[in-house]
Amino acid sequence: MTGSPGPAPLFGLYLFLAGLWAGALAFFAGGAGIVLRAAPTRADGGAVNRALLDALDAGSLAIAVLLLALAAVLNRSRPWSPTSRALSLRLLALAAVAAFVSLYLITPELVALRARAGPLFEALPVSDPLRRAWGRLHGLSLLTLLVRLVSAAAVFALGFRQVGPLPVRSVEGPS
Repeated sequence: MTGSPGPAPLFGLYLFLAGLWAGALAFFAGGAGIVLRAAPTRADGGAVNRALLDALDAGSLAIAVLLLALAAVLNRSRPWSPTSRALSLRLLALAAVAAFVSLYLITPELVALRARAGPLFEALPVSDPLRRAWGRLHGLSLLTLLVRLVSAAAVFALGFRQVGPLPVRSVEGPS
């Protein structure tokens, strides 16, 4: 696609938010293990990661909604390719659902299971039903994070594809 993808400041904001979102998700995914290893206890590390994940989930919802609105405005000023538009909108909706599920369904259940197990959660055997249920939910939490990370990166890439080649200017030299 050639030419301008829409109003330059709005398009820049779209790409900035998509890139920032993907970067924040990747940073959390890479740093969560470091937090757990560096914390005095796994419970302390888990508390820090939970606070970060809650903020990331809420931020993911907000950014997905904002990017959906920006995509609609940008598409009106200069239509995107049908494939890019359709994929971007679907990926943003999927990411918003994943963030909602993580924030309002999975994380509260993880916290409730951990509270039910008490302070000796780490001492529970792997075969304990509470520990197994927590492990399944943790796996689903990781899946929602991965879905958002891939979606954010793809939304950025699809938006970037709309930039197209820069116009060529002729420069007249001295004769």
